Amino acid sequence: MYPNLLGQKAFHHLTDEDMAKIIGISRTAYHQKIKSGRFTPDECKAFCNYFGKRFDYLFAENDDVLAN
Repeated sequence: MYPNLLGQKAFHHLTDEDMAKIIGISRTAYHQKIKSGRFTPDECKAFCNYFGKRFDYLFAENDDVLAN
């Protein structure tokens, strides 16, 4: 789920722990959110700000992957 978000994670060589810290949660909670795809609006904003990307790019579904 969210291949562009995961792509940014890989591009920046971030761990699950790093991703969790960006949005202010535990690694375990981050892992559950990745599985469920349920991020809060504030968490989405935090990722968008951190990566400097638009919401529609970072949170595109598998079948909607957008170009940057």
